[in-house]
Amino acid sequence: MRDDPAMPVADESLIRKAYAAFADRDLDRLVALSDESIEVSTVTGLLAGRTEPYRGFEGLAKYLEDLAGQWKRLELQPQNFQSLGGGRCLVFGRVRAWHERGFLDSQNAWLWTIRDGKVASVRVYADPGDARRAFTDIP
Repeated sequence: MRDDPAMPVADESLIRKAYAAFADRDLDRLVALSDESIEVSTVTGLLAGRTEPYRGFEGLAKYLEDLAGQWKRLELQPQNFQSLGGGRCLVFGRVRAWHERGFLDSQNAWLWTIRDGKVASVRVYADPGDARRAFTDIP
């Protein structure tokens, strides 16, 4: 479902492919969809003790490794795509995660930046309100 008719179809398609590759933990597909200087900032990184984003293709590999170490299972459910212009898209949705200490079901937001047809960065907001406050024109 297209939530924002102003967002380029190609950008939404790329982001949906990235979610699918992530769901499959498919590093090769993630690399193929990403710019070589990709930056990924996630809650998983914080849980793994990282203070810096994952960077580049080696960073993507490390991210998937940290993900496996932190979560037994993780499901991302993107629901609402909103273009911010300039190749940026804010996606609101749910995260369902199984950890050795329990289960998490929460709302999240992801800020995607697309450059030259590739994912240049993604930043996870564990609190969608933080994303809304960062981009004050989002309802």
